Amino acid sequence: MKSWRAFYSLLVLASWGGALSPAFASNTTAAVVSENAPSKSTSTQQVDVEKFAQQVVTEDVIASLLFPKAIETVIDKSQSKTHILIVTRDGELVIVDNKGEGKRFPLMLDNLYTKGQGGVLDILIPSQFPDDSTVLLSYSKGSDSANRLAVVKGQLSLTSGITNLQPVLEVAQTKDTPVHYGGKLLQLEVSALGATHGFLVTTGDGFDYREQAQVISSQLGKVLGFTIDGEPLVNHPFPENPFIFTVGHRNPQGLVQGNIGQIFLHEHGPDGGDEVNLLQQGANYGWPVVTLGKDYSGARISPFKTYPGMTDPIVNWTPSIAPSSMLYYTDSQYPMLTNSLLVTSLKAKALYVVKAVSNAYTSSRVFDELGERLRDIAIDHNGNILLLTDGENARLIKLLPKED
Repeated sequence: MKSWRAFYSLLVLASWGGALSPAFASNTTAAVVSENAPSKSTSTQQVDVEKFAQQVVTEDVIASLLFPKAIETVIDKSQSKTHILIVTRDGELVIVDNKGEGKRFPLMLDNLYTKGQGGVLDILIPSQFPDDSTVLLSYSKGSDSANRLAVVKGQLSLTSGITNLQPVLEVAQTKDTPVHYGGKLLQLEVSALGATHGFLVTTGDGFDYREQAQVISSQLGKVLGFTIDGEPLVNHPFPENPFIFTVGHRNPQGLVQGNIGQIFLHEHGPDGGDEVNLLQQGANYGWPVVTLGKDYSGARISPFKTYPGMTDPIVNWTPSIAPSSMLYYTDSQYPMLTNSLLVTSLKAKALYVVKAVSNAYTSSRVFDELGERLRDIAIDHNGNILLLTDGENARLIKLLPKED
């Protein structure tokens, strides 16, 4: 916060309900577990999770990737095939076939802005593919003085790339910082929201605009809900800004739906306070009024670790691990991971498993053998885990069960 006066104004705003609709106000309902807290679980399954690294071997899928940002898979189990799609910061699509051969295609994105943490951010292939070839991309667009997050749709061919790109949604506010875009996309499956064709996208706070995460007139520091045609979801909780799904986020980069429709989000804290949150439409997740971290300078951002009407995380990582992406694992290839969140990390250079255990959520560091920053994660048709590393000479790694 730039001043205590600005911080005080956020508290007044929250107390008046300016950022949180009273009908959706909630406090935490799940215990917070730090990655560094000692585990007391003695279950066989938990022991198996902690021994995961001993049960797998690695295999290179493709190398020499220039700043890749996200991966998606197109799985055909009837043919035992997986096509892997990788998007890079600078606007390239790499399609890797079942033989491990990659083809590269340019993404013709309008006004792509690639400085800092910008560039192409995510790709989403809806469940209707290939009957409907529409896919979504998120990216940063603009200039040093005015940039923002944008979502577009296009038509995907596994042999010729993505064409016919059309705008879907842009964050209403521009900013002059090249960081904290969010940009993670999610298709909402049939759920209590009734949004069979709805989507979510995360937006960051822009770093220098952290107070905007609590301002309903701003789309910074939010999760936004929209349709494939760029309209708001039905039954939106904030009529004055109908695209807003949740508020109070810093830089959320992980967004998945669980096996019973629950929505999980993770986000970067400042220095400490990385979080996993269980999303409820209309809820306020606190930033920057509430944080378990501190400013990079060492200064205190807020005196509050919890606050009435603001929802606490289900997992906190302090020190920070820099969570970069995640998936909800439902396959049976690794039974110890079934119905768990798999979280990749940049700073910690490791894979984490988050599981519900005894009415709380626990986090276990299970794989760090690569010693590389991990950018994204997916699975193939056999349930094997695909890990995308980060940087200017990145690679895609497959984790396979170790043979006896």
